[in-house]
Amino acid sequence: MKLKMGLYFGIAILLVAGGLLLAVKGKDAVSQAEYRKQAVLEAEQKTVVYDKGPGTVLYMNVAVGGSVKKGNPLFKVQFAEGGEADMLAPDDGAVSQIAVKPGDRLAQGKPVAILQKNAFYADFYIQEGQIQKLKVGQSVNVRIPYLNRPVNVDGVVATIASAPQFASLRMTREKGQADLSMYAVRISIDANADLLPGMTAEVNLDEIAD
Repeated sequence: MKLKMGLYFGIAILLVAGGLLLAVKGKDAVSQAEYRKQAVLEAEQKTVVYDKGPGTVLYMNVAVGGSVKKGNPLFKVQFAEGGEADMLAPDDGAVSQIAVKPGDRLAQGKPVAILQKNAFYADFYIQEGQIQKLKVGQSVNVRIPYLNRPVNVDGVVATIASAPQFASLRMTREKGQADLSMYAVRISIDANADLLPGMTAEVNLDEIAD
């Protein structure tokens, strides 16, 4: 009888200890999730706007999908008052859309193309208690975690929303606790040969000093 009681007592102690260990690990996982923020990489795009006098498109120098460098000609324009000029690419990138064709008439301010720039950004949502860690213009380390060989790239905080975007339920909610407001933070990321739109980007707020 005493042996059975001792056995039951030992099992009870093991169960309690295991429960405490799981609780500690669970809290640690929640803490890591709260500080490791993930977002999706997006390619920066630029709308090219015609900035010259009235004219007509003579011919195109590029096609959709083509790569251009800043200053490369996109198309040739013949002005209504005579003379010709090239419409130049304002940035490096790939041509994702073209809104004009030979023979089209142009007026100043008309959007003529969209460039996918050789740069990326990611929009992270940061809790109100953590937002003070970040400032516009601040350099941050951005990790691309799910590549076969994870890489770290340099990022810069581009914008911080002045108002919360939504409220997030607390991962460990206790009685009387309110939900947390979340602020959108856009981080600009330099081009890297390993990066593609749609990849996951990660920022660890625990690595950023207050």
